[in-house]
Amino acid sequence: MDLFLDTSFIVPLIIETDMTRKARDFYSSFPGTCTASMSVYEEAFFVGLRLIAEDEFGITGTGKLKEHIREKGYGFADEFISHLNDLFSDLVIVPDSTNLKLIGEIAHSFALLPNDALIVATCREHTIPKIATFDRNFARIKDPARVRI
Repeated sequence: MDLFLDTSFIVPLIIETDMTRKARDFYSSFPGTCTASMSVYEEAFFVGLRLIAEDEFGITGTGKLKEHIREKGYGFADEFISHLNDLFSDLVIVPDSTNLKLIGEIAHSFALLPNDALIVATCREHTIPKIATFDRNFARIKDPARVRI
């Protein structure tokens, strides 16, 4: 496994953003094996829902998003969900780290939010040397190394 894909890289592959061209060009030309984990799937799913709901309906809060989904379902995001599932079917899905001590140490050492620390710990446990991300918080990390996109 050569490269871990972070949410900030995955979402622009599917939803048009200012990073879409860079993400798609990099992804389509990357010669190695790409991986992700279920925590990244969950986060990408949620971020995608939020972006679409804000763009289409002006929904900005999680509570309003939940209410919209309860009342009208996920139909507004069916295309996104389908593309997300297609993308993940092409990736190697690795189990998230369960090493709570390591996750905590990484979070403290690099001032990362919990999910970012979980990603770093997961990469280290699976010896994944690189991460594709637009999140600058990973720039301080050397293992895995943030690739230039």
